[in-house]
Amino acid sequence: MRQEINQPSGIFEPYMKYYGRTPEEQLEKNKPLMEWLEKQIKAAENLTEEDIKANNEYLENLKQTIDSFRPEGHKLYSEE
Repeated sequence: MRQEINQPSGIFEPYMKYYGRTPEEQLEKNKPLMEWLEKQIKAAENLTEEDIKANNEYLENLKQTIDSFRPEGHKLYSEE
């Protein structure tokens, strides 16, 4: 028995081209992303301490940049 997933409809339908009509179809559509994610996880296992430190510094700089464009009282990553 095949289970049907809610169908996209209305004004959002053109933007939901990756929405599967059945669970099997959705899994098939997700396969490329799942394969990419698996590669990223395997690559992360081989990171050195130096790579991890550089990634953390990059993330902190990114957070500061994002907050610098947000008004006072609406910061995402800082207490301002």
